[in-house]
Amino acid sequence: MATLYDVAKLAGVSPKTVSRVLNESHLVAEETRKRVWEAIRKLDYHPNVMASSLKKKRSNNIGFVVPYGSDFVFHDLNMMEQLRGVHDAVTQEGYNLLVSVPLSKKDSHQEAVRLLKKRSIDGVILYPSAGIDPIIAEFDAKSLRYVTLGMYSERQETNFVEINVFPGAYLATQFLLAQGHQVIGLITRPKSFFNYPKEDLYVQGYRKALKEAGVEFRPELVREGDFTFEGGYRECLLLKRTHPEMTALICASDPMTYGAIRALESLGFQVGKDVEVVAGDNLPLTQKLFPFLSAIVNPSYEQGFQAAKMLIAIIQDGQDAPGVFLDAGFVVRGYYREESR
Repeated sequence: MATLYDVAKLAGVSPKTVSRVLNESHLVAEETRKRVWEAIRKLDYHPNVMASSLKKKRSNNIGFVVPYGSDFVFHDLNMMEQLRGVHDAVTQEGYNLLVSVPLSKKDSHQEAVRLLKKRSIDGVILYPSAGIDPIIAEFDAKSLRYVTLGMYSERQETNFVEINVFPGAYLATQFLLAQGHQVIGLITRPKSFFNYPKEDLYVQGYRKALKEAGVEFRPELVREGDFTFEGGYRECLLLKRTHPEMTALICASDPMTYGAIRALESLGFQVGKDVEVVAGDNLPLTQKLFPFLSAIVNPSYEQGFQAAKMLIAIIQDGQDAPGVFLDAGFVVRGYYREESR
């Protein structure tokens, strides 16, 4: 196995120069740098990452703590897209990803603290679930690095990547109204999913489009879902049985969309003909299973990717980063030409 000294000998430089090249020092001439990297490639030299990490007092590990248990996480396709985005960004930057899935929200908070205090990770990505406030306060007091996937407080200004679903819900409702639908159901997100009671931007976008079209908002057509197949199935059955005049439905997530489609089929309705359904995420699997569905485009992958990039910048720069908002979009499919909005 090649050593740093072997690289130095082949490149005709000192071991210290090789070390400077590996640490991206500006003190090395470009020609020398190229010579060192050529020797590294020829010898297939791999630095001792652990030793380097100890020297820099970093683990080169990024934590991703998910608070809903493995039964939820590994069945939730949207969350998996966020995880995929985090993974891609982390590996691009030469870090390792450590995923922890405690059984409860309370355990997830303590797990994040434990990992950071033991220096198992350099920073953590976590969800803004209920009860997170004291954990964030402790992180801030001890300069522990974190980024949240969504805002944990209306006062939060830094260290988050939030998705603004308002434009997606607005465009979806506007599209259905333009197709002649007047009775449109909405299965929205659960109110208790996040740390503070945010305004439901799905409902806001939905109401704005209805108001502009002169269609009365009927609160009984809005049901609170839980992001699961079962939740979509249950709420769609209830909506269609109590409001048989409903001809269109918007779901706030793709798993709930799958459940809603199954519910409509069980009642003998044909999706796309009897009832128009709009999916909530536009995930790759949904596009393959139901290529005819128009969909709200939820940038889940981009959220995870940007959160990881933000966290690494915070770790390297030693200071907080301004929060980022990503807008949801809308794509038209099915009997209509495919068109992004």
